[in-house]
Amino acid sequence: MAVNDAGNQSQCYVRLPFADLEGHSVQLKDLMGAATYDRDGADVLARGLFLDLPPWGYHVFELTAL
Repeated sequence: MAVNDAGNQSQCYVRLPFADLEGHSVQLKDLMGAATYDRDGADVLARGLFLDLPPWGYHVFELTAL
């Protein structure tokens, strides 16, 4: 889950502690909305997952390694 607890748009990188994502594609499905994001697992491990949330916005992700 990621929450922007501010009245302005905010960005960040979220580090994921799942070393087994290396060599896989990753799908993140927002359980609270319609968004689905496909990312390279190695990229997510190296930089983290980039998030750009509107004021008071949030995501609740289901993560699947493909």
